[in-house]
Amino acid sequence: MRKKTLLLLLSAAILALFACGDDETNPAGTGLPPTPSVLWASVNGNDVTLSWSACQNPDFADYTVFRSAVPGIAQNPSGATIVAVISNSGTTEAVDQGLPWGSGWFYAVRTTNTGSLVAWSNEVPASVPDSGSGGGGGGGGGGEILTCYQVQGQAGSSPYEGMMVSVTGIVTVGSKEYYSSGSSQYAVIQDQGGGEWSGLVIFGYDGVLDDLTRGDSVVIHGKVQEYYGLTELTNPEVLVRSPGHSVPQPRSITTGDLSQEKWEGVLCRLNDVEVTNPDLGYGEFAVDDGSGACVVDDLGIYGFTVSQGQKFASMVGVVWYSFGNFKLEPRNLEDITE
Repeated sequence: MRKKTLLLLLSAAILALFACGDDETNPAGTGLPPTPSVLWASVNGNDVTLSWSACQNPDFADYTVFRSAVPGIAQNPSGATIVAVISNSGTTEAVDQGLPWGSGWFYAVRTTNTGSLVAWSNEVPASVPDSGSGGGGGGGGGGEILTCYQVQGQAGSSPYEGMMVSVTGIVTVGSKEYYSSGSSQYAVIQDQGGGEWSGLVIFGYDGVLDDLTRGDSVVIHGKVQEYYGLTELTNPEVLVRSPGHSVPQPRSITTGDLSQEKWEGVLCRLNDVEVTNPDLGYGEFAVDDGSGACVVDDLGIYGFTVSQGQKFASMVGVVWYSFGNFKLEPRNLEDITE
């Protein structure tokens, strides 16, 4: 009898050991929680649109979107209102509609995996305007989401200069493609349709742009600044909505047409050009297609050299403005075809 009892106890212990080792059925196990999302809010009338970065973990279960009149949702989710529960990891937007005019709210997204482990997004505020004001503000959103075309304003200086705005676009230049000094970084976004006034330079510090790669669809919140004539979005907060989009096609322009404000920040192509000055200093050189020379710079092609009279079938890059000149900034040597 003693041996039989001992055998039963040993069998129970082995079963318990296997059960505790299965993290999917035991949330108290040693598995990892899901990757937290980055949340963004924008206000349109008395509706709040919530956007967040997608969870890439294979054991994703759902997103739960919470709203509260007071901050600290992650610490007290039972005191908040559930706006939406979404079981598709690729669905990363929800709209909280019909909120009271003149009200203020806080939002957070909780991501849960199949093992019942959770991760919380950042918490963002959103302010619904008075019904007669016609405006609004959002945490990380600052009101409506603008296009690059709107920020450029079809003028030498942006109508939003000095203002905090939210801008959407497709990344045409990733965070590490253009040279910058110290901890500063450049990236460029563009409206999907391309064309005149459709690009915008992003400038930040300390790795805030690290995750930006070509083809990302993004919303970026920051301050519009005219930096010595170059329209920039500075102090950025970045939300990558989704990767892998088609980059806007370069707009073919002439060398004589490049020095126009409407092409600033836009991905453009020069065709059938010849080098007319191989060394303007600081890595710059001049090319001409017969319509008048323009400058090509080396933010993305540092160390690249050319010779007098050398011909190129095409050069692609973003039109930049610095030190009193418009110039083409190829992203790498693949943008240049001899």
